[in-house]
Amino acid sequence: MSRGVRVLSRLQIPPETLARFKPSREERAGPPDVVFYTGCNVLKTPHIALLCLDILDLLGVDYEVMGGVGQCCGVYQYRAGDFVNNGKMANATIDGLASAGASTVLSWCPSCQISIAEVSLPNYELQFGAKPFDLNPFLTFLASHADRLAAMMQRRVEKKIALHERPVFPEVMAAVRTLLSIIPGAELVEIDVPRVGTQANSLAQLPKYKQELVRRELAAVADAGVTTLATIYHACHREICDAGDGRSFEVVNFMELLGEGLGIDSEDLYKRLKLVGDIDAIIADTLPLIEAHRLDLDTVRDALLAEFGAK
Repeated sequence: MSRGVRVLSRLQIPPETLARFKPSREERAGPPDVVFYTGCNVLKTPHIALLCLDILDLLGVDYEVMGGVGQCCGVYQYRAGDFVNNGKMANATIDGLASAGASTVLSWCPSCQISIAEVSLPNYELQFGAKPFDLNPFLTFLASHADRLAAMMQRRVEKKIALHERPVFPEVMAAVRTLLSIIPGAELVEIDVPRVGTQANSLAQLPKYKQELVRRELAAVADAGVTTLATIYHACHREICDAGDGRSFEVVNFMELLGEGLGIDSEDLYKRLKLVGDIDAIIADTLPLIEAHRLDLDTVRDALLAEFGAK
């Protein structure tokens, strides 16, 4: 996971852009309004996280960015039943997030939201007597600023949109609907398919079931005549971002739609790499970034094979 995040992020954005995901080294007069906690895996699809930061900038929110594989929520250890190392990892991450001094941390990743807010922060509070911050989903925070964002809209987005939903946080799904409603021209089309899991990787142990869910959803989206299937979370996006190729609809992340309405552009470079498919072609295409980040070619090849297969 660590290798994949490190390599995939660097094959898409230059060093100066990647630096936006590191904590600021500038002296502050006080703590930021919020900490934006990326988690680990969203950096494989950096355009999603960059759109989050661009919109925080547009709102004038003072934020600090934290996350990456060095600040894992501990979910990997938790799922493996390694509760000792889960506690060590989670407590170290909580202390790191708390060091910014903000009372609110915004999570992008639903696994992080569950692992820290519902498991580790309560344990931390029992152990140390207090929790240093509240952890809240980023999209619910954005929805609380929907009126301000509505006034900032610059473009019409004439699209009929179906959502690739996950049920674990109903308030996040409600927030997405609120934010879609303020995008000029955007029309939400409800599709009747099962909503299962936290995000795509939470169903990894049930591959046939997961494939059948995706098949049913893509068929329902095509039958509904929509122009766009919008993913919400990053793992789901990585799995199906190329599914629109050759179909009657596109697959984009919800943040791309919000960014489009606000006049913010961010190309989905992960989708481009996935559609290329051929490992040698990807390496040739990304060679300037490989050199800029001083990546080892064998490491790059191994990471691409793990991510996209042996083609």
